Amino acid sequence: MELLQNFSIKRKQMLIIMATSSLALLLACAAFVAFDAVTFRKHLVSKVSSLADVVGRTVTAAIDFNDPRTAEELLGALRAEPNVVAACVYDTDGKFFAAYQRDGVATNNFPPVQPAGYQFTREQLHLSLDIKQGGSRVGSIYVISDLSELAARLKSYAGIVIFVFVVSLGAAFLLSTRLQQLISKPVLQLAQLSRTVALEKNYSLRATKASNDELGQLMAGFNEMLDQIQQRDAALLAARDQLERRVQERTGELAYERELLRSLLDNVPDHIYFKDLQSRFIKCSNAMAMQFGVISPDELVGKSDANFFSEEHARGAFEDEQNIIRTGQPIVGRVERETWPDGRPDTWALTTKMPFVSKTGEIIGTFGISKNITGLKEAEARLQEAHQQLLETSRLAGMAEVATNVLHNVGNVLNSVNVSSTLVIDHIKQSKLPYLNKAVQLLEQHAADPGAFLTADPRGQKLPGYLAQLARQLSAEQEALMQELNQLRQNIDHIKEIVAMQQSYAKISGVTETVQVSELVEDALRMNAGALIRHEVTLIRDYAEVPRITVEKHHVLQILVNLIRNAKYACDESGRQDKQLKLQVASRESGVQIAVIDNGIGILPENLTRIFSHGFTTRKQGHGFGLHSGALAAKELGGVLRVHSDGPGCGATFILELPLKPPTPHPA
Repeated sequence: MELLQNFSIKRKQMLIIMATSSLALLLACAAFVAFDAVTFRKHLVSKVSSLADVVGRTVTAAIDFNDPRTAEELLGALRAEPNVVAACVYDTDGKFFAAYQRDGVATNNFPPVQPAGYQFTREQLHLSLDIKQGGSRVGSIYVISDLSELAARLKSYAGIVIFVFVVSLGAAFLLSTRLQQLISKPVLQLAQLSRTVALEKNYSLRATKASNDELGQLMAGFNEMLDQIQQRDAALLAARDQLERRVQERTGELAYERELLRSLLDNVPDHIYFKDLQSRFIKCSNAMAMQFGVISPDELVGKSDANFFSEEHARGAFEDEQNIIRTGQPIVGRVERETWPDGRPDTWALTTKMPFVSKTGEIIGTFGISKNITGLKEAEARLQEAHQQLLETSRLAGMAEVATNVLHNVGNVLNSVNVSSTLVIDHIKQSKLPYLNKAVQLLEQHAADPGAFLTADPRGQKLPGYLAQLARQLSAEQEALMQELNQLRQNIDHIKEIVAMQQSYAKISGVTETVQVSELVEDALRMNAGALIRHEVTLIRDYAEVPRITVEKHHVLQILVNLIRNAKYACDESGRQDKQLKLQVASRESGVQIAVIDNGIGILPENLTRIFSHGFTTRKQGHGFGLHSGALAAKELGGVLRVHSDGPGCGATFILELPLKPPTPHPA
């Protein structure tokens, strides 16, 4: 096959046609000969079977009379059939009885009796047939026939086949010589045209279409391909000219971009740098060179962060850059603290580092930009300080709020003290004690003869009864005074308790304690107890079993006192007769929850998002600082202060959530 690949298409077609014709003719002849051979064999079997049957019937009597000689004479009739080589007869018991052999043929080795049937060998037909008389088997006949007639027929057929084969091949050759030109001629023309186009690069040449068959379509397709090539060649020439112009323009643009990059690196205040795979500088901005104390950025080439920063900072930067080179993952917007080995103050930078990728997509280093944010960090520190001051102000405001409630409660108790003191004074002013002095004076006047005075003097006679009545009145006065003095003492003790509780919270400010939440709520209620009673607010307590929490008690008290006071005002302003305040304590996954729920005036939906803002208030006498300071205090405690209201007239719910333990302070 490889040898044929180099033949011309004309020769290939001739070979294909001749080979196909030869193979078809050979197959046809072989089929014809094979068919004739099979037919001849079937005919031979039929003929020998008929002959054996006739002969077998003639020797039945000889078998019956056990006359082998007669049987041999009868078998001699087979000489009339030249194809029969030999034959033999077997008696009823299968024993050899008689035989026939053609002249010149010696076949003494007859096989034992065989079952009825036939078998072809290479040169002979062996046939065995049962001899029957009256439906009973009386023996069998065995006939051997040669195949000489078949060989003669095949020899004659071979001559015919050779003659037909030669004549057919000659005719096929002559016919294919003319017909193959229908295919080879256009193909050869097309091949010649393609060589001419390839050598001369002349895409204007065209093939001549001679038919509408596949070759004609091939010609048309080839011409169309030449049209496209001609168009593309023209476009390619134009594109080449345009590309050359574009290259020139791009060269100018690159030069301009280099100037832009140079201008950027020379003038940008930020630190821009490019590093190789070993984290060594290959290009830097002027600002970076100035920070490192060198005159030109070129002096940084080949150096690394280890030449300028402290060992710890340089090692961290190197590890970050090597990780970027390994993974391709950038670092974006990281705040870094820069430490210097010469003792200068630490600086802060906002750093972004990216992989430096070549045109082939390979990472060849890193590049980054660092912005000095030292001033911003200092401003943040000042802002944090201001925030702490604001929290302290909030704490002081909370203390003032608590103190105000304390003063309100103390004022209420002092009113009771004042009333009790007035009653005592009135009782003393109206006391009968001066009448006792008068009786004593009478007795002193008659001290010389008191007996005569008490028995003879009318006034003396009345004096014992008067003294008894006076004693009863003085005893009643004493009892009333004792009651008022006890009430006065209780009120003074109440004042002492309120002041002592406020002082205890003031002393522990800034110190955390582990406390029971319900006790904190009760302390806040005691500081508002007088106001709640005076304004006839019904108090409901709903305390669930919750874990003890570790917290700054003063901050929690500040928030709760303000929430309870606001709830009291909300109930007052609603004008309701059934003023109600509910204090609820419940557990949550992350801590505890304290809810202050009132049925007061409620909150407008648009005010829910602003209610914790500084200066925002809906009360005429409010200053807008209480809820804001409470929210700040809750955040400082690691919790949150939230609010919910279904709208005006629907009351409000303020929820304080606190963790079980205070948050861990972040290092500065």
